[in-house]
Amino acid sequence: MSNPINRHNDLRVLLERLKLAGMAQSFADLALKAAKEGLSHEVYLHELATREEALRHERRTERLLRQSGLPVEKTFRTFDLRRLPAALQLQIERLRKEPFLSKPSMS
Repeated sequence: MSNPINRHNDLRVLLERLKLAGMAQSFADLALKAAKEGLSHEVYLHELATREEALRHERRTERLLRQSGLPVEKTFRTFDLRRLPAALQLQIERLRKEPFLSKPSMS
């Protein structure tokens, strides 16, 4: 049987090779937590996959923001609507109040 330290390192390398960086970062800490709390393998794996998904979502959002070329500091709060024609100001104000802007979504 292989040494637990080698197995730990081998698993981390394998996860990285499979492009599962989130799992590679957190599997060891989460395994300790699962062992201490007596969590099932299924619960452990679910938490591990959930963390991977969250990390991927975060990275995708960051990548899309970079690719957009939009200045990060630009928001509705910092945007000077007075520079625009009145009709466009009204249209933007209506869009701001729509529910789809209240919950950001990048799907």
